[in-house]
Amino acid sequence: MPPTNNSSEQAIRMSTIFRKVTNGFRSDWGKNLFANVRSIVNTGKRQDLSTFDSIKNVLSSPFNSLFS
Repeated sequence: MPPTNNSSEQAIRMSTIFRKVTNGFRSDWGKNLFANVRSIVNTGKRQDLSTFDSIKNVLSSPFNSLFS
C-alpha cells in the first residue's frame, strides 16, 4: 500500500527527493527542464505510456512550436 493516496503528492515526490539529494539546481534552466520532463513523464505514466513514448509524443506534437 502506498504511503499516501494523493496522486499529486506522489507525482512530486521524485522531484523533492532529487532536490534534497542534490541540494537543488544550479541554474533556472536546469530546474525548468527537470520540471517539464517530470511533468511529461508523469502524465504519460497516468495514460499507461512508457517514458520514451511520452517524450516522443510531445516532440512530434503539432503544438510543439508553441513551446519553443
